[in-house]
Amino acid sequence: MPPAPAFILPSQRVEPYEDVEIRIEAAVASIHASNDPYPYITAVARAYEIPVSRLHGSLEGRQSRQERPGANHKLSDDQESAVCQYLDHLDTVDTTAQLQMVSGCPNAILQYAHTGLEPAPVVSTQWAPHFLDHHTEYVICKQQCIDIDRKNAHQPERIRAWFEKYHTVCNDHNIQACDQYNFDETGFLIGIGHDQWIIT
Repeated sequence: MPPAPAFILPSQRVEPYEDVEIRIEAAVASIHASNDPYPYITAVARAYEIPVSRLHGSLEGRQSRQERPGANHKLSDDQESAVCQYLDHLDTVDTTAQLQMVSGCPNAILQYAHTGLEPAPVVSTQWAPHFLDHHTEYVICKQQCIDIDRKNAHQPERIRAWFEKYHTVCNDHNIQACDQYNFDETGFLIGIGHDQWIIT
């Protein structure tokens, strides 16, 4: 037998946040229109049926929950666009970005834009994952290095002989560099000797 629905008193009903915010805006407008240098805030809050603390905060210039940026949104839209341009540039020059680089870029932007005496703000450790969730054009994938057995199987003399034959064929048939194309199963980056997760 299903449980009986709980009875909620009118005073216990939770009013939508947006409805309260509309009345707060109306209360602030009425206070400004009265030109009273010492308005009785409690009476106004009671008349408009709104919390006194939220009315005080609105009069002091505090943003509402709807207007405040999210905790993870420390960058402006232009600054976030600069992070995207940075990742696009790395991808263009075939330099793969790692997760810590995605966090380092916004911190550098915030440091450059900071003008106060207090320390510049920094993004949290969760900023990069949230950024990638928001920008679905970027993906995280695993970049694999060449297997150690394949590295050890390389013989410089045979590789040198192959390239000498290759250059001979290009010279004999007048094959220009612009007509040559290359592809490989893995590719390589100098200085990277292990698998790593990259953003591309």
